[in-house]
Amino acid sequence: MHRSLRVWVFAIAIGLVAALPLAVRSASAHEHVIVGEYEMIVGWRDEPAVAGYLNGLDLGIEHHFTNGTTAWVLGAEGNLTAVLSTGLKNVSKALEPQFGRDGWYTFNVIPTRVGTYHVRITGMLGTTPVDKTVALDDVAPASDLAFPAGDPQTQLDAANAAIAGLQGQLTLALIVASLSIIVAVIGIAMGWRMSRSPRKEP
Repeated sequence: MHRSLRVWVFAIAIGLVAALPLAVRSASAHEHVIVGEYEMIVGWRDEPAVAGYLNGLDLGIEHHFTNGTTAWVLGAEGNLTAVLSTGLKNVSKALEPQFGRDGWYTFNVIPTRVGTYHVRITGMLGTTPVDKTVALDDVAPASDLAFPAGDPQTQLDAANAAIAGLQGQLTLALIVASLSIIVAVIGIAMGWRMSRSPRKEP
């Protein structure tokens, strides 16, 4: 019986050790920011974030009352604004409540650039002013998750897209060149006509 108990304890310990990295990752994926009596939990809505794919902000707001109780904050979308930035680029985003998740807010975005993004949350929570900037987890290139890697069909699609883009640029260049030739021909014709016109004697 004691041996069976030891086996169960060992199995549970192994399970906890195996689950530890997942727990650490889940906690590290979102930042916890304290603003007065409020706690903001900030991260990407879908993780890992991948360049070129739809994602969004994952913002939870919890009120920590002085009596030790807590409650999710509702209706904060009307009092807070968000600015997403990467490098020198930034864009303002309106917050929207998440369906089925009281106290959680989001906005949609397709991150197109690999690297680090920041989100700045400003406004008011009750009578508490908010102005916090949080670094989100880095956006990864799609190639990190692509399977099969280097798939010929994927490469063919990318090549076709590039060719289509070049064809559009070539068409535009031909149109501009044609207009330039037409203008030049008209100018030459007018010049020739003027040179052929008899000059009036003074």
